[in-house]
Amino acid sequence: MKRDRRFRDSQSQASLSRRDFLKGAAALGVGASLVGLPARRALAGTAKDVNVAVLYPTSGSNASFGQMCVNAIKLAVDDINSAGGIKSLGGAKMNPIYADIQSETSVTRNQAERLMAAGNLAAATGCYVSTFTLVATEVAERYKIPFVTGSVADKLTDRGFKYTFQVSPKASMFGEMQMDFAAKMAGKGKRAAIIYEDTDYGTATSKGVIDGAKKVGFEVVMSEPYVAKFTDATPLVNKIKASKPDFLFPVSYITDALLIIRTMKQMNVNAGIFGGGAGYLIPDFVKDMGKDANYVFSVASWNNDINCGEVSKIAEAYEKKYGEFLMEHAGEAYVMMWVIADAIERAASTDPMKVRDAMAKTNLTKGPGSVMPGCRVEFDDKGWNKQVHPVMTQWQGGKLRCVYPESDARVKPAWPIPAWDKRG
Repeated sequence: MKRDRRFRDSQSQASLSRRDFLKGAAALGVGASLVGLPARRALAGTAKDVNVAVLYPTSGSNASFGQMCVNAIKLAVDDINSAGGIKSLGGAKMNPIYADIQSETSVTRNQAERLMAAGNLAAATGCYVSTFTLVATEVAERYKIPFVTGSVADKLTDRGFKYTFQVSPKASMFGEMQMDFAAKMAGKGKRAAIIYEDTDYGTATSKGVIDGAKKVGFEVVMSEPYVAKFTDATPLVNKIKASKPDFLFPVSYITDALLIIRTMKQMNVNAGIFGGGAGYLIPDFVKDMGKDANYVFSVASWNNDINCGEVSKIAEAYEKKYGEFLMEHAGEAYVMMWVIADAIERAASTDPMKVRDAMAKTNLTKGPGSVMPGCRVEFDDKGWNKQVHPVMTQWQGGKLRCVYPESDARVKPAWPIPAWDKRG
């Protein structure tokens, strides 16, 4: 899973101030500063807002996660516009049009239809949960609006769509990454229990875990789906305990993740936990778990300390503004807005078909639009970022740190895992 890192000079980039960072972004041609250049603006004509639909759940069961993504979008828009907007359009400002999809597929469809039927969008982005994104991208394809997402379902870019662009790793890659890492951590114990919620996200991700386990020689002693948002994890944890795993690979969102781990502690199940992303990666996890969060691993599509130069500056700015760390999907949301801005800049147009064509040629090797794992965004003919890969993270001292692959990590994993009463 290692990637060629020739396109990064992290030491020099990491030393940039925030002001230098924005100047550097402008120098890339995305929102280059027009200060002191009135003649150029006059030639370009009056700058108009560039409308981008932003569809996230800011109410309902996924509200907190959607709001974090919206906050990251706001930060990205402020940074793009502060750097001068879209140069090729006379300094036009990015104008996000927000829609609350209320954590419901029917609302997602209605909101996407409402915004895209208006006919004044250059692009769209969202939706955090793959199930919602699958719906929104179907609408975008019909209206021919380029849609950039960080959702991970393989289906998103396996449907032959021309207007869907996926910056993130695919769900099926996560299991391979988890198992590759777990195999490096394992000694003699290689018994694996795999549990997953019965959703598109859960089933797609767990398939990769199961396949990966077989590939590295793990014995899968349990593989079981559960109904998402259950209220009692005791029966499931009883089965986990009975299977006597060395490693547990759970795929779940935050409510289920908290319940599973609390029940494991109560029942003294000490298997190493290698989460499947989602609930194991957000601020609420450490807020609710406290010291019990420490030592928990999770695979991720992004983290706030991956070894790309601009990441630390982006993460610092987000935390200063919003009072919490920049979590996985919010970090991707920030990147996605820059990817959209870059495509509009190169298209020199807000015509969504022209933006789509420019998006398909994206090949960002530096700047804030490139800071996915691998430090590069380049779409293949299906619209997937072929340069990206997942990373492994671990809660250490109350902070989520990237620990693998080595080329992406700034710290080493803490292993072996102590018993519950020894964790601090």
